[in-house]
Amino acid sequence: MSNHKRLTKIFKNAERIKFSNNDKLVFFSDVHRGNNSWADEFARNEMIYSYALQHYYDNDFIYVEVGDGDELLKFKYVEPIRIAHENVYRLLQKFQKEKRLHYIFGNHDIEYKNPDLVHRKLKRFFSQTAEEQEILFDNFKAHEGIVFKHKESGVSLFTFHGHQSDDLFHRFIWLNRILLRAIWRPLQLLGLQDPTSVAQNIYKREQVEKALMKWADEQQQPVICGHTHKARFPKKGKTPYFNDGSCVHPRWITCMEITGGEIALIRWRIKPNKKGELVIRRNVEKGPKALKIFK
Repeated sequence: MSNHKRLTKIFKNAERIKFSNNDKLVFFSDVHRGNNSWADEFARNEMIYSYALQHYYDNDFIYVEVGDGDELLKFKYVEPIRIAHENVYRLLQKFQKEKRLHYIFGNHDIEYKNPDLVHRKLKRFFSQTAEEQEILFDNFKAHEGIVFKHKESGVSLFTFHGHQSDDLFHRFIWLNRILLRAIWRPLQLLGLQDPTSVAQNIYKREQVEKALMKWADEQQQPVICGHTHKARFPKKGKTPYFNDGSCVHPRWITCMEITGGEIALIRWRIKPNKKGELVIRRNVEKGPKALKIFK
């Protein structure tokens, strides 16, 4: 199946969720939560992410994870990831209990495409504090794509990870998993990066972006993606392709916010204040822009 047909099929089958100017949404992708080893790229930004996540929980945001939340290509077992970042999952658990969590799987957590596996791996986890199994997520559902429809403007935002535009990935996912675990994970412990990754390979990243933008243009459909790790925010009149970036940049993370019917690209980073103390700051990188201009 071509990437064009694949995206169209996902769009047609995606759950539709309405939201209004009274709702607040935040989109994160490519968190890549790992087992807290040297190969865990998320570990260095866990404090920034946790601070931002607490901010969004306290301010009544709906949290949307746009793929590659858990790093399951590189790390085979989920339980060590849960134990390594228990505080993060406790926060996500709060979102889910209040029906403010939407989870979309990507290529690094594509195993969640299987509902039975989601039930086995995400329903329970071992609590270090209680020293027993506890319910983590009840009635949890992982999506391949979700369409968020803004009531006031009528704008629909097709939200999916973005790996679906990469034909080679779909043909060789089994090989990708083997290479990551057997070759690139050990080399990453020595400080080397996987050159086959779309986030590291500029040519591959540009090809993926072109395919995503071509589909958005042809369908006249605004999209929010991740996958490339490169944040994108379109200008008025240009292809309505939004990318929320990633959470594995050195000392900073990015996300997309929607509040009051406006969308903005946000960066959270560690910066020194006037006293020389390191603090976490939220910066608006682009926007906010009214959703109606992307209709």
